[in-house]
Amino acid sequence: MGDSGDYLEQTGGAFDLDSLKKKHRRREAAAKPRNALAAIEREILEEVAAQSGRYGDRLDALLGAMQTLRHTIEHDIIHLSHRSEPAASVLEEVNARIAEYNQLRRQAQQVQHYLIIHREAMGFWHHDDVFRLYPIPASLTPLSARQSPEPPARA
Repeated sequence: MGDSGDYLEQTGGAFDLDSLKKKHRRREAAAKPRNALAAIEREILEEVAAQSGRYGDRLDALLGAMQTLRHTIEHDIIHLSHRSEPAASVLEEVNARIAEYNQLRRQAQQVQHYLIIHREAMGFWHHDDVFRLYPIPASLTPLSARQSPEPPARA
């Protein structure tokens, strides 16, 4: 009852029952362990969802980098195919780009795998949408000096 008297003194004698009820409800809600537990559970779920989003963002970035690099490789191969004898240094450059592309592909596969594990930990067992939203293209084979370069087939 002391709280009510203090409240009346603070408000100059005016009595606002709704404000008083809200004040006590907030105090009671904060004191109840189940509400604290619910707040922690909500915070954990928010972090779990944020982590899934980070995996998706990382996959988008890797797949975008792969696509850009693949266009560069295709462009280089088209120019190589117009030469009668490709220079060894040009072949090395293209092969270095192909190696970089394949490394990005391995990273994308790993992140996709982590996303699937994360989804399974959350109770999602069907991952068709992951493979549909984040398709990982096939790896590229390095060129040799003996083979005639042909542009890679479009996936």
